[in-house]
Amino acid sequence: MAPISKKLFREIQEMQIQAGRMLRNMSFTRMVKIESGPWQPPVDIYESDEEITVYCDVAGVIKDSLELLVEEHQLHISGRRQLPRTLAVVRIHQLEIELGAFARMVALPVAIDVEQVSSSCLDGILVVSLKKRVESQIIVRIRVEG
Repeated sequence: MAPISKKLFREIQEMQIQAGRMLRNMSFTRMVKIESGPWQPPVDIYESDEEITVYCDVAGVIKDSLELLVEEHQLHISGRRQLPRTLAVVRIHQLEIELGAFARMVALPVAIDVEQVSSSCLDGILVVSLKKRVESQIIVRIRVEG
């Protein structure tokens, strides 16, 4: 293949990649208010012997808007993200940041003790520590008769 053809082929491939990114990131709902449901922040879940730790990307979320609801096998996280208002916007070149209210339900892999949950938010990462529920095992000695 001639050098020009190779270069043209690479340019077309790059255009396809860019077009794919643009289509994935383009959202009409970001430009016009349409009720399409809340966005969902990404979540990582880690398990140790004693607890489950959930990390949630909440960069830019208003801290006072964060709300956690804990059930035995689920964690519900909700809140709101708004960008600072900018004056005199002439045109928008790129829109990728999800805005507005969000809600995320996280299924927990094991039962947790809802009385022993703690959370913190540092540098845009919400960290929720959930102690595993300790199943009390009752041991009963049974005498064999007969």
